[in-house]
Amino acid sequence: MKALSKIWSLVSIGCAMNSSTVLMVRAYLITASLAAASIEIPVLASYDLFDVSENVFASRAFRVGVVITVVGAVLATRYAARAAFRFALLHDQATFSRANAQSIAVSQACPLRSLVILHLRFNRWAVEVAGHA
Repeated sequence: MKALSKIWSLVSIGCAMNSSTVLMVRAYLITASLAAASIEIPVLASYDLFDVSENVFASRAFRVGVVITVVGAVLATRYAARAAFRFALLHDQATFSRANAQSIAVSQACPLRSLVILHLRFNRWAVEVAGHA
């Protein structure tokens, strides 16, 4: 919660954020949004299919459960993206492109390219598109 309040204070006072920070925040927000949407689908279906009361979904326990599930989904996605990045490094699908910069070249032929790029966004690293390996 502290991170969100810090981000909001930076935005509200007009402080410009670095583009890598914006990309990192966007990656986290999109991941959390997809997790929340995947929770919402069964909730909406349970209204019609199982006649579950609205009060169940307004309870504190459900809300805490949703927050824990979203955080868990973001952490699981982060773990999967890190594993994909390590896989890409081992198979020469991703390489460090500059000695002093945090820039990674990702091959267009990398089978886990989306997850590798997500890992790089989570860690605020620059991404370069490499040719076919």
